Amino acid sequence: MSVFRKAVLDDYEQILRMKRQVHSIHAHACSEFYKSIEVPLSLRQFQADLSNEAVDYYVLCDNKTILGYAVVNIRTIANHPIIHDRKILYIEDFCIDEQHRGTGLGTELFKQLEALALREGFDSIELDVWAFNSSARAFYDSMGM
Repeated sequence: MSVFRKAVLDDYEQILRMKRQVHSIHAHACSEFYKSIEVPLSLRQFQADLSNEAVDYYVLCDNKTILGYAVVNIRTIANHPIIHDRKILYIEDFCIDEQHRGTGLGTELFKQLEALALREGFDSIELDVWAFNSSARAFYDSMGM
């Protein structure tokens, strides 16, 4: 059984391993935008993100093995002249370890994020996906996005 929880500092190496997987896909398909680098998430950045109230890392794990992660931003719109106040859960990054893709873990992680958004009173979940990433687009479509 998998456990959904907030990431902690000790999760850095496992999250970095998966971040490399995602970054490699993006750097290969969109080299005019993404740099080809070895460390797409520094420890310093990860520490800063963990202490940032507007950013949360969530992991799906089995014992001590992280199977996938999501990075979400909390976006709020308040007192806007033409838009109603909103609280948005924005998915910045979403990854299931490549050796576990196609097993339903992505659906499980996404459903956990949906449940979190409902519990925490978010109005919506939003994200962006690159046009070249057909598997991600198909996944998000299957999730109703």
